[in-house]
Amino acid sequence: IAVVKVNGEEVATLWYPPYKVDISDYIKNGENTLTVEVTSTWYNRLVYDAGRPEAERKTWTLEGPAANAGYHHSGLMGDVIIKY
Repeated sequence: IAVVKVNGEEVATLWYPPYKVDISDYIKNGENTLTVEVTSTWYNRLVYDAGRPEAERKTWTLEGPAANAGYHHSGLMGDVIIKY
């Protein structure tokens, strides 16, 4: 999941392909700031919680990965491209 912000204003939350968003309405003349906040995968959260004491878990499932299952790759795994 990625939250895209331009100049501090949230433009979109992207959570499925193609992970594209039109930011043209948020761009101003001069300098702009682009922020992409990326979270880990749900699977990684389940692995993390499986290793926590039950009282400290934030997720619960009937059947999920074990605490020692290892994490999947996550994060920003490619270029951020601005087309104009």
